[in-house]
Amino acid sequence: MHVAPPHLSAVLEQLDRERRSLFPVGVSGQALAQVTRLYGIAGGWHQIAFSALSHGDADRVIVARLGRHGFETGPREAVVVLDGRVRRPWLDAPGPHRVEPVRSRGDLRAFAAAAETIFAADQTPVVRELEARLLEGSSQHVAYIGFSGGAVAAVGRLYTHPESQFGGLYGGGTLEAHRGRGLYRAMVARRALDAVGAGARYLRVDALPTSQPILERLGFEVLTYLWPCVLVE
Repeated sequence: MHVAPPHLSAVLEQLDRERRSLFPVGVSGQALAQVTRLYGIAGGWHQIAFSALSHGDADRVIVARLGRHGFETGPREAVVVLDGRVRRPWLDAPGPHRVEPVRSRGDLRAFAAAAETIFAADQTPVVRELEARLLEGSSQHVAYIGFSGGAVAAVGRLYTHPESQFGGLYGGGTLEAHRGRGLYRAMVARRALDAVGAGARYLRVDALPTSQPILERLGFEVLTYLWPCVLVE
């Protein structure tokens, strides 16, 4: 669904080009005429990264709508972007919260425990991916943990690619008892700085309705929308 305002149309075109043919580290892909499929090698997940389908040809391409094949559609997410060349005051504003990348298996265990509590879901596929990148010494998929005092209170991840203009901020969340204290913004800021440092021009977040207003207050703009679909087995 293309909704980008005119001043962001070139950004959406760039994102579509990358989603069509640029695969993240640890991921194999298959770029077909109208669909690009991804497979997470370590995590064992599958994903449709890009599609160019319309109401007229969707059934022909995928045989039938996903819902007819056991998929559940999640809440709509807004793909929001921020131009990292524009230095925002909140990026450099000091805060009380420490945010660090995961550097060891011990850090990864702390990340996994917090993420499973925050999202109330099994994090095994994500943790397998992160562990594989950690053992490789890769900086293209990195987990982060945020601290409130000395306790792990927030998590997030960052995807970058040397050929991509986008740094993807994913999996951001805060433990309920620590919400409303600026941790989410601190997590965004640290990952944003690291993304720009890695060469990304734009920051991208697939934002749920709960986080979209926060991100828009930080200057992010809606580029397009997506609907996550999960196969129920």
